[in-house]
Amino acid sequence: MSNALNFQIPVGGFGSYLQGILPDDQAVLAGAFATAMQQINNVSQVDLQKFAQVVFSGETTIGLPLIGGTDVPTDVTNAAAALGKVALGMGPYGTYTNSNFFGAMSGLPYPLQQIQQGIQQLQTVKLENIYNQLYLAVSWTQATATATVTLSGGNYSLTGFTITNPGGGYGRGSASAPTVTVTGGNGFNATATAIIGTDATNLTTFGQVIGFTITNAGTQTGNPGTTTVQIQAPPTATLPVNTNGSIATGGTNTTYGTNGWSGYGAGMDAVVQAYITQANTEIIAISTSSPSNFQAANALNANYNSVGTALKQEQRARYIAIPPVPIPYNQFLNLYPTALYVFTDSLSTFATETAPHMAAQTLENISDLTLTGGQSIVGAMRQQRNQNRLQQVGIPLTNNIPNKLTNKQQTALALNGTLPNAVDGIPTQNNTQYTLPSYPNQPSTPTPIAAYNNGIVDSSGNVPGNVLPLLNVTGTALLPITPIPTTTPLPVVNGIPAGNTVPINLNTALTSSTLSPVSYNTTDAVNHVVTCNCDCWLT
Repeated sequence: MSNALNFQIPVGGFGSYLQGILPDDQAVLAGAFATAMQQINNVSQVDLQKFAQVVFSGETTIGLPLIGGTDVPTDVTNAAAALGKVALGMGPYGTYTNSNFFGAMSGLPYPLQQIQQGIQQLQTVKLENIYNQLYLAVSWTQATATATVTLSGGNYSLTGFTITNPGGGYGRGSASAPTVTVTGGNGFNATATAIIGTDATNLTTFGQVIGFTITNAGTQTGNPGTTTVQIQAPPTATLPVNTNGSIATGGTNTTYGTNGWSGYGAGMDAVVQAYITQANTEIIAISTSSPSNFQAANALNANYNSVGTALKQEQRARYIAIPPVPIPYNQFLNLYPTALYVFTDSLSTFATETAPHMAAQTLENISDLTLTGGQSIVGAMRQQRNQNRLQQVGIPLTNNIPNKLTNKQQTALALNGTLPNAVDGIPTQNNTQYTLPSYPNQPSTPTPIAAYNNGIVDSSGNVPGNVLPLLNVTGTALLPITPIPTTTPLPVVNGIPAGNTVPINLNTALTSSTLSPVSYNTTDAVNHVVTCNCDCWLT
């Protein structure tokens, strides 16, 4: 008698459990079908008869060839074109934020303090003088005035002037104040010297004629009648700022009637361009003079770009949200894109209104089925009805696109104040767009406890705190901005601080970067306890 064990290895493959019950080919088909059906959520718990009714009532994309046969549930080209018209906010993926409508009021996206600090850090006497002379060049205008001639004691004489145009650009290149001649009938001839504004901090008068000093009243007995006033025109020479940074001294006024803007690219156009070129050269010299200046210049440029981007987005968002009232007023006009949002959100409700003459039937009849848009409307309604049928028998679907950021994205946005995936924001060398940082220009400055680690490390192997989101993949600081001022380096976190019990939007470890302090920091808490104990001992 043999003691050997006899193992029977079960047959593998689809329908193996039906071996001996059904023919092999039918068993394989049944097993394959069962395996495929098990991919449906909760299908094993569904009543078979109800499920059969749902399958029988299911709708396909028949007759809609433009929306089928792809691996994505939309037309990519049309979707990109639509996003370019409706996703125009400063948030991730072009979403709108409160700052798109109240940014100028709150000051959040406008780093004006940082811009002022950057200008003060980088300015030189030479650059300041270049801009001083550039302003005078671009404001070049011939001044004009009328004269007042008074009869007194039998004699006519010049007694005053009325400025009709103060002009602009006077005093450039250290030019003296322009001289004035007044002529009239009977040989009347008087002279004066103009007084010009020289305070560069007051642009309402800088480089303009603000008064006159009469040097020869032209007293005579004959009536001069109508007089003519001729004021010298401002300088038209190039007059660049000197190498040592001082303003040129060779400026001279030109004759009355000179055409400063004598043609495109000529006259004052060429002078303005010369100052712009000189300013660009000086800016490069400043930014390359030291590593700290290089970083400060990059930060200043980024801050200027942030202001421009934020202002553009805010003006555009307000115009879209509250467009001008049409004249004549049309009470049937639907606001764009609000009407588009409302219609799209309502499509899931319209899809279920399948009674005669109701929404679903009406939309199918007015949709242009020769276009992707028309077929998409019909297809979306079919999909919604399929989803509702499956839910009726207890089959949940996972086809909804998330309408909020992931926990990691929310954490990074809360702590760092910026996030990738902006449609229009701060560009980087690797073609990533970051949302505009939320600068906390508010009465009580937040005190963030940490910065979120996006997994980028600098050349020294250290994660550089809250400037991290503005680095490229190599760790090179493109925009050395610190959105939130701190006195000590912030610890960097890889997860959500304080665990996951408290939701992200309520977690003070995260909201400490955007809201005013709500609790004492460690040092203040210790000092407060010590003070309290001392007071108690004294009593």
